[in-house]
Amino acid sequence: MTKAAQNLLLILVGAAALWITVATDEYLNYVKPGFRPLLVAAAVALIALGAAGVRRDWTDGTGHDAARTDADHAGTDDGHDHGHGPRVAWLLCLPALAIFLIAPPALGSFTASRDGARSAAPPPPPAEGFGALKQAPSGAPTEMTLGEYIGRSFEAQIGDPARLRGAPVKLTGFATPRAKGGWHLTRLRMSCCAGDAIPLRVVVHGAKSPPTGSWVQVVGTWRPPSSGAVATGVHELSAMSVHPIKKPRNAYEG
Repeated sequence: MTKAAQNLLLILVGAAALWITVATDEYLNYVKPGFRPLLVAAAVALIALGAAGVRRDWTDGTGHDAARTDADHAGTDDGHDHGHGPRVAWLLCLPALAIFLIAPPALGSFTASRDGARSAAPPPPPAEGFGALKQAPSGAPTEMTLGEYIGRSFEAQIGDPARLRGAPVKLTGFATPRAKGGWHLTRLRMSCCAGDAIPLRVVVHGAKSPPTGSWVQVVGTWRPPSSGAVATGVHELSAMSVHPIKKPRNAYEG
């Protein structure tokens, strides 16, 4: 691969990174939203380096000389396949092209079902605690993340159940089957990137399971552990309604 080709590859990779962070929101499939400025800065740096290299080669003829040297080397082939190295190097362009053409989607139900033995721990409550939920005068449910619901459920299991019992909540996630029957409302939570994503799960009762992997909003009320007052690590919801929705802009939580 010539120096000119290397510079063009830098520009291509930088343009791909800009595409998924500025032109689209595809970067949210791989990293947390807070990484966007860093990705943009890295993409601009790659494009600047590649452009500087192309300009330098254009002005001093380095790119032409390098290409001629490669051609001379190919002409003196001693019978061994020396030409495969440079051609194989072009495969480095494939990941960048894949981002433009077939960007991998966010992790979903397949990952969550394979990771059945591992679940995210309840998030720590705020310093003042979560506080009691009270039904709005209009009867509208309180919308919250699965992480907050699990935290409140854990707090209710080990403390005062009245702080959560009977208050309608609205949760968003995708459906996954439950090994013991029924289904989970699930969402993946990442700490840094998709590689460390861990599923958050809430057992849904009183509603037929939607198709696996479909995104839904569930309105319901907290259901105490069936085993009694002790904390079980299982968090449940008695559904009042289940509505299908489009996949959110950011499929991950937290």
